[in-house]
Amino acid sequence: MDGTNLSVAAKHYTEPFFDAIGLHHLSVHIVTVLRSLLFWFSLQLLSAGISPRLFPRQLSTMSAFKRVQWDMHVVALVHSCIVAPTALYFWMTTDPQKTDMVFGYDYYVGQLYAISYGYFIWDSIQSLRYEGLQFFVHGFVAAIANTFVWHPFLMFDGLGVLIWEASTPFLNIHWFMDKLGMTGSKAQLINAVFLLSSYVSMRLVLGVYISYSMIHTLWQPSLAGERAIPFLWKFFYTGGLITLNALNYFWFSKMIQAIRKRFVKEKV
Repeated sequence: MDGTNLSVAAKHYTEPFFDAIGLHHLSVHIVTVLRSLLFWFSLQLLSAGISPRLFPRQLSTMSAFKRVQWDMHVVALVHSCIVAPTALYFWMTTDPQKTDMVFGYDYYVGQLYAISYGYFIWDSIQSLRYEGLQFFVHGFVAAIANTFVWHPFLMFDGLGVLIWEASTPFLNIHWFMDKLGMTGSKAQLINAVFLLSSYVSMRLVLGVYISYSMIHTLWQPSLAGERAIPFLWKFFYTGGLITLNALNYFWFSKMIQAIRKRFVKEKV
């Protein structure tokens, strides 16, 4: 069965269920979600096999937990390099005057969400196994929020949240440099500048602006003839956006502390 026939078959068998729970467009993208999930797990396994050959000295001294973290950072790096620029393109080329920003739908934007949805499912599973609660909450909230885009709901405004991933490549490169013995190097300092710049601009500035805009849209009174937004959705998205933004600021404080330790020498 080729890809087209597989997608048609998946849509045929899953559409009644997804329609029943209000996710009217998810059946079209379910194969992409499953392929994405399989891809991220496969990439993690691929990294586990190839990375020790590329960096035998560094990885041979790592604990089993650190080696798992290495592979997880590889997956996060690849995901962010794919999703962030694509989301930025769709976000910048969407005309709010011609698009229903609340209930609008676009197939190609839906495919981008499907790729990212598979990643966030993978991230939630791995965070629950290996990382702390805050990382699990991030992945879980992101996955749940992504689910509603196939109602469709906030598919276009939600792209702004995916753009947050623009800082993730530099964060992962920073982590890899630490493990490769490049801590405090000029290359890591340059990367740190890009990391902080992208994090502040994309998450702390643009992220707050987009979140405020989305929350404002959620709580605007519905005009006559417009579809009303369920209160539970308003509550969930408002709470989720506030939580994610709070985590962004929390992680930024931790990031500043980590960078200071590498490049700011304490006075004796």
